Order: sequence, then C-alpha cells, then structure tokens
Amino acid sequence: MSFLAAAGKKTTDIRTFLKEVGGGSTIKYKPEKGVKHYVYIPYLNVPVQDEEGNEVIQKQVIALSGNVHEWNTPDGKYKASVCLKDVVRKAEDGTLLNDGSCPLCERVSDAWDIYRYRLEMEEKTCGKTGEDLKKHIDGIKKVFADERKMKEAKPYIYMLVLLYKTDSKGQPIMGANNLPEYELKIMKLSASRIEKLQQQVENSGDELAGSEMIFEYPNEDDPRLVVSQSTTAPVFPNARFITKYPGLAQAIANDVAKFTWEGIEKAFLEWSGMTTAEANKVVDELFGKWDEYKRELAVNPNARYLEYAGANKAQQPPLIPGGDAGIKPLPGGIPDVNKIFGSGKPVSI
Repeated sequence: MSFLAAAGKKTTDIRTFLKEVGGGSTIKYKPEKGVKHYVYIPYLNVPVQDEEGNEVIQKQVIALSGNVHEWNTPDGKYKASVCLKDVVRKAEDGTLLNDGSCPLCERVSDAWDIYRYRLEMEEKTCGKTGEDLKKHIDGIKKVFADERKMKEAKPYIYMLVLLYKTDSKGQPIMGANNLPEYELKIMKLSASRIEKLQQQVENSGDELAGSEMIFEYPNEDDPRLVVSQSTTAPVFPNARFITKYPGLAQAIANDVAKFTWEGIEKAFLEWSGMTTAEANKVVDELFGKWDEYKRELAVNPNARYLEYAGANKAQQPPLIPGGDAGIKPLPGGIPDVNKIFGSGKPVSI
C-alpha cells in the first residue's frame, strides 16, 4: 500500500473538512506576483442517497486533505510530512512499515519545552531590563516559535483546479480546437483560507463546485505577501469562460475524468511519506542535543542546554514553499449579480 493510499483522505465536502479540523511539479498551483489567475473549480457528478433514501446527483469537488507537520533540518532546510497518526501499512512481504503512531506528534511538546527554555535563557542573558526587556522578549517570541523543531500538524486541503491561460488583458488564449487553453493544477489551501473562499462563494449565492474565480496577486517580492495580500472575486455565470465557449465544459470533463492523485508527492513533498522508523530517525536527530541535556539534568541540576548558545540572534526561518465521498450541494441557485459584486471590491483571502 502506498503512503498516499494509507494516509490520504478523499475530501469532497468542504463543510465536513472544516468541521473536522475545527474540533516543484507542473501540477502544483503557484501564485504569481502581479498576475491575475482565472480559475475554474471542476467537479464530478456522483449519485448518492439523500436522507430519505432517494438517489440524487451531487456535485463533488475533487480534493484530498491531510494534517501536515513542518520543521527545519539542522542545516535550515524546510521539511514536511503528512501526519503518520493512524496510518498503518505493510510492505509486500508483510513487514510493518507504519504502526499507526506518529513520532512527529510525540515530539511537539519537546519543541515547546525548548521554546520556553530559550525564552528563559534569553531573558537572563540578553542584558536588558525593565520595559526594554519586555519589548525584547515580546519581539523574539514569534521568531522562537517559528524556529520550533517540530510543529503541530496543521490541516490542509489539496483541491484540483483548472487554470486558464490568459493574455495581459485577461482574455483566454485559444487552442487549436478553438477553445480556451488551460492546465489542471492542485491548489494547497489552509483550513482558514478555504473557509474564507467557501464563504465568499456562498455569499454570492453560488456553490464552489463549478464556479469560476479571479485570483489577483499583488506585485510583491515577498512570496508570503503575494499570497496573504491576494484578492478573489467570483465571475458572473454568464461571463464565465465555461459558459461563453460551447464544448469547453465537455473538454474539461474529459480531462478531469483521467485525473489521478498518483504523483502528488512530486509536487507536495509532504505526501512522500515516511515509515515509523524513518520518522523516529528524524526526531532523534532533531532532538538529540535536547535529549542529552535532559539525561544530564537528571543527575546534574546545573546542566545547560547549549544547542542555541552562542547564537547572536534568532535566525529567521526559511520561507515555507508555496490540503470523501458525499459532498452535499451548497445552498443557493443562480447567483444574484448585485450580491456578487456588492461594493465592487474583491474579498481578500
């Protein structure tokens, strides 16, 4: 069984995903600074039974979700893995590869202990006092938190989208078949971001599956700002490319029917997965010096944790690159034009 098959969870119901989490490949969607992206959300028509036992057709977005751990190696390289908790898989010869435990989860508390230790040492050794000390510690907290050796697993959704190829005026680039050209991409969205996107579409009276959206990205050099300061706006039903070009819907449906998730790990390394043994090796390396300190502390109350000693200042963490059957149709029918545009301002997500 592949790691994807063992750890991946089909997600077609955005509400279910949000409810649960609330309690370098060509398929990877990438924002582009200073560019507008025209995106269509493809879907599948799937027969399901309603609450009364009647068979109805539902639109299902095409998505996976996973809880992702993130960390940096000792030499500063960004790493990530889908959480191993409850993942059980065996090799072809029956050897147990994953036993359902997650060594990454088990070390999150140690990461927070190191964070608190560093703050305490910084307070004692920085040479500041009074209000200057308070400002200094408050300013360093986020840096130390970002530098934690292991992060809690955060929920992400990985949704199939279609990116139209457009010119500088936002007009579609036509292919040899006289239809707009496009590419299938996988868009990674945090729980908070997909919730905002979902809410925006619902507020327009539309549903996410089958909608078209304009993602506008600011002309910023910092990749984080390109995403955080981006805006989105739904497209009127009659103005959508899929409406304006007969045959486009069928062409998209044909391509979507061929789509599989195999190869996602080439675009999103967190889906490469790891065995329980490999995960133990990772955390043993990350927390080796901390474990040595804890062992020494048991026999020497004056023991010190020296891994970060001598650092002139906290290092800024490297930039992070760049998230089920039975979806229920979202409420609302044909969007109300006035509701879509309102004040005419797109909503930032």
